[in-house]
Amino acid sequence: MLKIPEYYSEGIFNPFAAKLTAGRTPQTFQANDQLVTIGEFMSRSFYIHRGVLRFYILDAETGREKTEWFIGPGDLFPLYSPLERQYRMERDAFLVKAQTDVVVTPLSQQFLASQLADTDFAKAMLRQYADFSNILLYDAVILASQDSQTKVCNYLYQYEKLLKPHGIVLTQEAMASNVGVPLLTFTRVLQKLREKGIVTTARKSLTIVDWPGLVRLCSPELLAEN
Repeated sequence: MLKIPEYYSEGIFNPFAAKLTAGRTPQTFQANDQLVTIGEFMSRSFYIHRGVLRFYILDAETGREKTEWFIGPGDLFPLYSPLERQYRMERDAFLVKAQTDVVVTPLSQQFLASQLADTDFAKAMLRQYADFSNILLYDAVILASQDSQTKVCNYLYQYEKLLKPHGIVLTQEAMASNVGVPLLTFTRVLQKLREKGIVTTARKSLTIVDWPGLVRLCSPELLAEN
């Protein structure tokens, strides 16, 4: 059974911060600045000192963005990719933006390759890859088979418990895109949850008022964790 993914990560590479950033100049980006663009080869990663990066998929035809992961301080993203692979961000792309104002240190893939001899660092990278792969597998396998209400409830649980406490505030349109349902479907599910007294909504805000009621509508994986 796949683990319910956590859509926010931070701190995994904190023990390696001094070694990763020594002698390098941090860079500052403002919210919504693009750090990885279409057509770019994966030649560098970013160690995050402050702020949050957003990893998302862009549908070039519609302009629709589907956020897969938020990455906070003490983490490294994009992850190391073997140099001979030469991964490139193509038309329907995996991209990275600043969700908030951020301070990061860019690191070349060649430098990260040299750090993999450190077993602890390699284990941290493997852990991050495992979490990353779980998110993509969850999207491909579980979200494809769940009904809309379950998908929305799962995401609301993560949003309230994990994202909002880190200052990540999303519109209903963004949440619908992240869940993979039309905005109309998302709002209809919210209406049902309001009628059941599980959530309340106001202008640009959403609050869970009945946590046990929400969890009962989530998938078995989340029920098992609660």
